[in-house]
Amino acid sequence: MLGLRTRPEKQKLHFLQDFNAPVKNVFAFFSDHNRLKEIYPGFIKRIIDSPNPANCNDVGSSRVIFSFPLLFQETTTQYIESKYLEYKITFGSPIKNHIGKMHFIELSPTKTRLDYIIEFEPVIPYTGFIIQQINSKIVQDALSTLSLRFNQNPNY
Repeated sequence: MLGLRTRPEKQKLHFLQDFNAPVKNVFAFFSDHNRLKEIYPGFIKRIIDSPNPANCNDVGSSRVIFSFPLLFQETTTQYIESKYLEYKITFGSPIKNHIGKMHFIELSPTKTRLDYIIEFEPVIPYTGFIIQQINSKIVQDALSTLSLRFNQNPNY
């Protein structure tokens, strides 16, 4: 009998993107759920505010993402101002055990590097590679678009 793979197809995407903007500006963009629709396809909206009254996008806040035919919810699980964001898919999606980790590195007062890792497992076996390729293209396009916008205006 052939040995079929019984373990999930854990996938990992890794992105490094530099921005010609201060780290606080880049972090502010990515931490604001409602601004993500400016660079990602589909409908994105914060649907749950963080319990922190000083910051509606802090830990516990959630966004809904609708990109036909997919509907899912992502929730912020870690938030360290201008340094680190982490989120998980908490509802929907053709993937499970999804986690996004965003490290913001100040290279200079006017330059920031984003070190972004996404890990997930597909719900449907043997679809991990396809999902990884699609997500890789979407995320890289979004990061490139945002980099161009920050090149034009560091306060974007």
